[in-house]
Amino acid sequence: MFLKMKDLISSIWLMFVTHLPGDAGAKLRYGYWKKRLRHLGENAQIDEGVHFVNPGYIHIGENSWIDRNVTIMAGPYNSKREKRTLKNRHFPGEPGVVFIGKNVHVGPGCILSGISAGLYISDDCGMSANCKLYSLTHHYKSFAHPEKHVITSPRAPAESQCLIDGAIYLGPSVGLALNCVILPGVSLPGNNGVHINSVVFKGRYEKNIRIQGDPAKAIGTKSALEDCVGDTLSV
Repeated sequence: MFLKMKDLISSIWLMFVTHLPGDAGAKLRYGYWKKRLRHLGENAQIDEGVHFVNPGYIHIGENSWIDRNVTIMAGPYNSKREKRTLKNRHFPGEPGVVFIGKNVHVGPGCILSGISAGLYISDDCGMSANCKLYSLTHHYKSFAHPEKHVITSPRAPAESQCLIDGAIYLGPSVGLALNCVILPGVSLPGNNGVHINSVVFKGRYEKNIRIQGDPAKAIGTKSALEDCVGDTLSV
């Protein structure tokens, strides 16, 4: 009974911390998550509605801003579901860890998942609202048994599912426009701009280029970014 009451009080306190507005809420969240995240740098800002899964595997660097209603998921993979791993030789992080560097802005409503393989976001990156980065996703068919019926719900029996994982790496000064999707194994080495609604997968791209489409492709150098600057950098 005592443990249930303690859990209830903790849940109510977390709800209060998560949603308290204004400067008081920001200061309260900083103090609360400073003790629970792997690292929370000086002058980092966590806005209302931010949700962390396995905070001990999440690093947020100095002067970074996690905007409203962002979800960040991290942690190891503990399942018997079939899984294929995509290698990413550029990834400098740890499996299961979400690393966010300095001066990064994660826009409202983004979902960042480094579960299993890991996610590394270098310094000075910016992502607009509703971007999705997943290092672990469901696949529509089995690699080991292609004829098997596969279900893409995590609530289905484990033997009916198939997953793909692969670490994601964003190098310095990468900008993601509204609604971008970054899938397992992707590496953007630095100073890349990804256009609105692009879906990036199966790729390692060069520095200083723009990327667009579904599936995304390189379309030019970032030095000619005038036509999408407003899409790429969010405030």
